[in-house]
Amino acid sequence: MSLTFNPNGTILHNGTQIAPSDGTGVASNTPMWFVKLGSNYNHSSTNTWLIAPLSSEIFDTDNVFNTTTYKMTVPSGKAGKYFMYYQQHINDALDQGENMQGKIQKNGSNLDQSYSIQFSVTTNKTTRMHHSFVETLAVGDEIAMWLYHHEGGTVTYQSYATWFGGYRLIGT
Repeated sequence: MSLTFNPNGTILHNGTQIAPSDGTGVASNTPMWFVKLGSNYNHSSTNTWLIAPLSSEIFDTDNVFNTTTYKMTVPSGKAGKYFMYYQQHINDALDQGENMQGKIQKNGSNLDQSYSIQFSVTTNKTTRMHHSFVETLAVGDEIAMWLYHHEGGTVTYQSYATWFGGYRLIGT
């Protein structure tokens, strides 16, 4: 097996890229980010999609997440397949049959495989949903998480449990 390190940040096998590198020849899953709400968020517009105001970075290896626009942008040289995951959590609000929904948009368009919905089974139910998926991303693609609820009034998304993260898969 012939593995070589290419200074542009890749690991090669017989001249074919097989993995990204951290610049020293060590394979890495970067960029990788994990962001959450900076504080509890009151979403008062029932039946309305809103971009999640994820303003608190837990980690962001390549500075890909913008905590002002709430979007992740794929940096130069980092196109490929990405594993992404998110969770949303509302305390004591949804009644039986009401729901919360989440999705990820890429460049302003919905990613079908990113959509998730959770229905309440009782009155004033704490409701949480989570989802994960893989998507192929190109340099410059912008990714954002969106919130939606069908409660009839204001709901509060909890900062400790409403988050979005992801990373580039090695070998893509």
